[in-house]
Amino acid sequence: MSIGLRPASLRTRLTWLIIAVMVAVLIPLGWISYRRELREMNELLDGRLAQAGRTLGTLIAHGQLPLHDADLPSITQNADGHHHGVVVSVHPHNYEPEVGFQAYDPQGEVIAATSNFADLPPPTSEERGFRDIEREGKRWRTFTLQNRANLVIRIGEQSDNRVDIARGLVIEHTLPLLIGLPLLALLVSLAVKRGLRPVAVLTEMLDRRTPGSRKPMPADVAPGEIKPLIVALNQQLERLEDALDREHRFATDVAHELRTPLAATMIHLESAMIADDPGEVEFTVRHAQQSMARLGRRIEQILAMARLEAGAASQQRTPMDLIRIATEVIEELAPLIVEKDIAVGLSHDEDSMVVLGHEVALTAMFRNLIENALRYTESEGQVDVSVRREGGHAIVDICDNGPGIPEDRRQAVFQRFHREVESATRGYGLGLSIVQRAIELHEASIELLESPSGRGLLVRIRLAANG
Repeated sequence: MSIGLRPASLRTRLTWLIIAVMVAVLIPLGWISYRRELREMNELLDGRLAQAGRTLGTLIAHGQLPLHDADLPSITQNADGHHHGVVVSVHPHNYEPEVGFQAYDPQGEVIAATSNFADLPPPTSEERGFRDIEREGKRWRTFTLQNRANLVIRIGEQSDNRVDIARGLVIEHTLPLLIGLPLLALLVSLAVKRGLRPVAVLTEMLDRRTPGSRKPMPADVAPGEIKPLIVALNQQLERLEDALDREHRFATDVAHELRTPLAATMIHLESAMIADDPGEVEFTVRHAQQSMARLGRRIEQILAMARLEAGAASQQRTPMDLIRIATEVIEELAPLIVEKDIAVGLSHDEDSMVVLGHEVALTAMFRNLIENALRYTESEGQVDVSVRREGGHAIVDICDNGPGIPEDRRQAVFQRFHREVESATRGYGLGLSIVQRAIELHEASIELLESPSGRGLLVRIRLAANG
């Protein structure tokens, strides 16, 4: 059984990332700064040591070194009684570095030396300049020179002082990091929390948002990084609300349009079950079959409307030939044309009439308009379909010689589920609303006019032609 780890919050990730960046920057910078200061400290102390050696040589050369001063800690002479071999005792005070020196005349005889350097052998010519030596377990930094008086001076100081300074530099550079990093981590966490406040505000606004609300989230006052998120979220919420509305309309359509044919079918089937006369059974079964056909037609209309509302608007328009679509729809409706014995004509002034559109929407438009014309036209009637160009537009006319629609009721027929009261035909209420939706998708226009013959209806559609 595996236990999933909870993913780190954005605040925690940002905090640790910022701390990691600070550590990655501060530690190398501290190390570089420490090495630079240590080098400068060594150069400064070396310079001071060299300056002390030159000063000592100058004083000895001019006889100004107070070797017989009573303030010296201790002065002794060599066994031969000459004063050029003076040995000076060294008693360093606290916090003072221990130093020592040797002075040799041009003949290589020792003139003076401190007690801690008295037994060092004379320096060779290769030992001139700065050197590090080990003496009695201690490390010394020495400087050897030969001045203009040909005196050889060796002066040195114990390296403990330098070690102490280096240790102080280490403490100086690491202590602020040890103390400052936890404080910085706390301050960074607070800063990140404050910086992510707009995200928390957005979360609170989403929590308080009521279901079904279409009010967009405010993006004007949001930071630049959050604004695209809010814009995308508003677009997603709008699409979600539209999808929910389509689902609701679809459910309403199904409940409204299927209730009557289902009830009629059930009544006819129940009548057939209790009927004794074969003729009556055949009659009721035939009516049940007709009710089922109407039910199938209504389902097709509802699904066509749902497809138009859900898919066509989001698809890219492609070149479509209106003459081809009209021909295919007429061929599809051939059984109804033959059944009612209606003459259907298709005329066009060009071989093709191309528009940019959605095939499913244009096909549904032609099918519903032509089928409505066929259903409202009596047997042996006439339905004419024409496609022509007029300027930059494609004009589609569908004309019948049926009863027509009074002018004062022509706009109402485009509403969902509208059905003319006086109509004896079996209209389904969704046909012209589907046509209206297809017209809106193509930014086209539709008009219901009087038929040129004086009887019937002329439906005229104007679409933008391609080329």
